[in-house]
Amino acid sequence: MKTVYAVCEPEKVVLKEKDLPKPGKGEVLLKAKYSAMSPGTEKGLMVGAIVPLPTNIGYAMAAEVIEVGEEVYDLKVGDHVVTTGEHAQYLIMNELNCTKCPEGVDLRQAAFWNLGHTGMYALRRSGLQLGEPCAVLGQGFVGAITAQVAKLAGALPVIVTDLDDARLDAAKKMGVDIAINSKKDPEGLKNAVESLGWGGLPVIFEATGARGPLMEAAELIGERGRLVMISQVHGEAMPPIDDPIMQKGASLIGTYVNSKPFKLKRADLLIKGTWPPVMGDTLNRYNNKDCWTSDEDIQAFLKLIKYGKLDINPLISHEFKFEEMPEAYDKYVWNMDPTLTGGLIKWS
Repeated sequence: MKTVYAVCEPEKVVLKEKDLPKPGKGEVLLKAKYSAMSPGTEKGLMVGAIVPLPTNIGYAMAAEVIEVGEEVYDLKVGDHVVTTGEHAQYLIMNELNCTKCPEGVDLRQAAFWNLGHTGMYALRRSGLQLGEPCAVLGQGFVGAITAQVAKLAGALPVIVTDLDDARLDAAKKMGVDIAINSKKDPEGLKNAVESLGWGGLPVIFEATGARGPLMEAAELIGERGRLVMISQVHGEAMPPIDDPIMQKGASLIGTYVNSKPFKLKRADLLIKGTWPPVMGDTLNRYNNKDCWTSDEDIQAFLKLIKYGKLDINPLISHEFKFEEMPEAYDKYVWNMDPTLTGGLIKWS
């Protein structure tokens, strides 16, 4: 079987074709439905800041299982899954790297699962409590999702900032309480925080993709507050946030999603008619929610979409046919067109 796939070369993305083998042990063959463009991470790929070039590009896809290899236990032909696969028409993935979609979920929205569970991990790391106010600095896709799950967790109010009015309008449509353009109103966030009377915010999420806003966040965080870093920045120095963080007993929290397990499997002792118990033949899914793996958060994100608790359609700013990818990456990612919040690639 042949597949079309996307390759990132210096300063550009090109489409190529290659042969795929049959899925091996523990692997599934997937047919792509939708994949997501992430301007921040994928710009990092295009400049060679993450891995050497050339490299495959893409890491968030919704797809259909069309063939399974030996020793695949949790998936079957016809299942819809999300995976960290590259941009490609067909691809082979390890079953462990797939999360099954609940029946009926909108696959267009599901394709953004990787950005979605990044925001969810930030929320979990923050320890945000029902009734606490919070601010999310930056309303790119991850910042917008973070604001939405903070709202679902009971933050009151949810304050967001950005430099782009269109992104702020989308945030207001999705139900944030206060939206501030930091360029037009540089004192807006400070004034909003002072009006709450808390003496600082308990939780601030930094998702701007820049390091400068961390200084403002450190100054506005409250005593024993939690300043949560979501965005990764290459080549910018950290501002001097150590003194305000130290003086207020606040915490600086990192939220890189690969700092937690992606998926857990359990080995179980079983009583098979004889004593003593013996080890089972297979590893089984670990379902308990006392450890929120990436896989568990991805499932929660998909269920929020399925049950109408989360609608990210306002964040899908552009949709492309897969043949349009080279031009789309050049215009919207390489040249950092600010109108791109969420880019959706359609493969069918």
